[in-house]
Amino acid sequence: MNSHSALRLAATPFAVALSLGLIACGGDDNPASVTPPPDVAGPYFVQWTLQVLRKSDGFQKQFDCYGTMTLVQGAATASTSTLSGFAVVSSVCPPDSYDLNGSVSSGGAIEFNTNGPKPPEGPCPGGTNVHFTGQVTSSGSSRIVSARGVTNVTCPQYGDHEFTYLINASR
Repeated sequence: MNSHSALRLAATPFAVALSLGLIACGGDDNPASVTPPPDVAGPYFVQWTLQVLRKSDGFQKQFDCYGTMTLVQGAATASTSTLSGFAVVSSVCPPDSYDLNGSVSSGGAIEFNTNGPKPPEGPCPGGTNVHFTGQVTSSGSSRIVSARGVTNVTCPQYGDHEFTYLINASR
């Protein structure tokens, strides 16, 4: 037996022991080490800030709209839960309601699709199927959802606009 063969034989039990140790201790794929998403289910008071940009001439205006949002959280799979629910606009902007679907992840990352309020003045419709991304944070027993969505809207008589919706929701 030459020195290389002896080295290989000696290294083999060490490699096997090391591999078994890693398996026994768990690795990054260990489900017990996955952090579940935060509990976000329930009713929220919502303020939508609607930032309007008319693309043809750069005209800008901003509106605040108020209402509620109800989130229903599905069962968690690993570190993500599905979300469903609805949003209701009740003041300043014209009253309306929209379905909502999305997800929340461990660490509080949230994303969902829903419509956005129509501006309280002018002929523009509200945004449809707007994709929002943001964060869920805690303040004592309260939950705060902060999210942003951007969409393009074509307004009668005024053409293309970019609507940026900022959501600040708390429960």
